[in-house]
Amino acid sequence: MSDDDLNILDFLIDEHVAPGSCAEPWKVLVVDDDRDVAATTTLVLRDVEVEGRPLNLLSAYSAAEAKEVLAEHPDIGLALIDVVMETPNAGLDLIHYIRQDMGNKLIRLVVRTGQPGHAPEQSVIIDYDISDYKEKTELSAQKLFSLAYAGLRSYQQYLVMEQNRRGLMKVLQASTALFEKPGLDDFADGILEHLGDIANMNRDPKDRIGSSGVLAVADANSSSAQDFKIVAGRSGSRNAGKLTDLPLDAETKKLAGELAGRGPGIHTSRNENALMTGIVGRNGQASLLLLPELQGLSGADAQIVDIFTSQVLTAFDNLRLHDQTERAQREIVLRLGEAVETRSGETGRHVSRVALYAREIADKLGFSRSDSELLFRAAPLHDIGKIGIPDSILCKPGKLDPDEWQKMQEHTTIGYEMLRTSDMPILKLAARIALEHHEKWAGGGYPNNIKAEDISVEGRIIGLVDVFDALTSERVYKKAWPVEKAVELIQEESGRHFDPTVVDVFLKNLTTMIDIRMIYAD
Repeated sequence: MSDDDLNILDFLIDEHVAPGSCAEPWKVLVVDDDRDVAATTTLVLRDVEVEGRPLNLLSAYSAAEAKEVLAEHPDIGLALIDVVMETPNAGLDLIHYIRQDMGNKLIRLVVRTGQPGHAPEQSVIIDYDISDYKEKTELSAQKLFSLAYAGLRSYQQYLVMEQNRRGLMKVLQASTALFEKPGLDDFADGILEHLGDIANMNRDPKDRIGSSGVLAVADANSSSAQDFKIVAGRSGSRNAGKLTDLPLDAETKKLAGELAGRGPGIHTSRNENALMTGIVGRNGQASLLLLPELQGLSGADAQIVDIFTSQVLTAFDNLRLHDQTERAQREIVLRLGEAVETRSGETGRHVSRVALYAREIADKLGFSRSDSELLFRAAPLHDIGKIGIPDSILCKPGKLDPDEWQKMQEHTTIGYEMLRTSDMPILKLAARIALEHHEKWAGGGYPNNIKAEDISVEGRIIGLVDVFDALTSERVYKKAWPVEKAVELIQEESGRHFDPTVVDVFLKNLTTMIDIRMIYAD
C-alpha cells in the first residue's frame, strides 16, 4: 500500500462526524486491525443518521487501543469488534473486559470476524453478551447501515431503561430520606431539595436546572391562587407568604385556582412558565408544587419527576392530615389539663410550663425528637386524676388533715386508671406520668413507694419540673417562692426526692427554665 493510500485511510479512519447536523452525535467504535476494513466501515457509515442524530465514528486497531478509546469515551453506544487481532481471541477478551471489568452493560457489541471457524457463532452468542455476530464477507453497505441503525436504537432503549432504573432508585432513596423527617416543615423542604437532584440526574453539570420552586397549601373549599399559603420554598421564595405574593403570570395564577376547585386526586399542568403539580385530598384541602424551572422537562426525566411528585404529594397530604389530627389531639389534651388545673384554683399555664420544662430536659438527656415531643404532648395530663378529688379538698386554702391528704394522693391512681387502657401512645405515656410523678428517687413517694430507675425517666422529669413550677407559683394555700429558694431546695433534694442526673440537667439549663417561667407567667 502506497503512502497516499495510507493518508487516505488515515483521513477516513480518524474520528469523523457527519456534517450538517447540530444534534448530539451517536458514538460508534470500530475495532479492527485491518485498516482497509476500518476505512471501508467508516466510509459506509459516515453520512448515516439514526433518529436524526449523526454518527461520530471512532477507530482502534487493537484491543489495547480500544480500551483507551473506551476510557476516554464512556458514552459509546455501539462497537464493531474484530475477533482476531493482536491475539487469536483479542476481540472476545475485549468484550469480557467491557462487560465485566468496566461494568458497561449498555454499549451494544457486534462481533465481526473473517475467520468464523475460529470463534463459532453459537458459542460466542451463548458465552458473551453481544448484540450480533457477523462474518465480514456478508457485511454489505446496506447490512452495515441496518446493523448500525438496529444497534444504536437498541442502545437508546437500554439507555432509557437504565435512566428510568436510576431515576426510580433516586426516587426511592429520596422518598426514604424524606420519610425520616417526621416534621411537616422538614418534609416540605425535603421535597424541593430532592426534586432538584432528581431533575438533574441525567444532566451534565453545565446544563443543570436550578432548584427554585415552592410548595403551597390551601384549605378545603378554596377556589383561587390567593388561598394558597407557601410552606416551603427555595431561593428565598418561602418568605413570600402567599402564592400570589410571587411574581406569577395570570395564566399560572388561573391554573393554581383551578386546581383548588378540582376533585380529589393528583393533577398536573404545564405552561410556558412553570410545571405545576398538586393534590386535592379527600377532605378538599389542596397542596401545590409550583416549579418554574422544570416546565421544559420531557421524556424519561419528566416521567421520573412526575412519579416523584405524585408520590411525595400523596405522602405530604397524609402527613398534613396526620399533623392536623395531632395538633387537635394536643389541643384537647392541653385544654383538659388546663380545665383540671383551673378547677383546683391554679392557672392553666401551669400545665403548659411543665410540658415546656419537660421537653427541654428530655432534649438535653438525649431523647429522640419523637420521644421528646411525645413527652411534651403527654405532660399536661400529669394531674388529670384531680378531676376525681372533691372540691373541699382540692380547693382548701389551708393545710390538709391526714385523711384529706390520703384522699389527695389518690389523684395519681385515678389519673392512671382513667388513661391506662388507651392504646394511644400519648395517653399510655400520660397514664405512666400520672401514676409516677410523685414517687421519689430514694423511695418514700406515693402511690407505690418505688424508687430510682424503677420510676420511668419521664416520671422523674415531670416529678422535678412539677415541683419547681408549684413552688414558684402562687396557690390557694401558699405564696409563690423566689426562684432562688426553689432551686436551693431542688439541689438539697438531689439524690433523695429527685434523680441527680435530671437535677444536673435542670441546673445547667436553669436560664432556659426561668425564661419559660417568665414568658408563660400566670
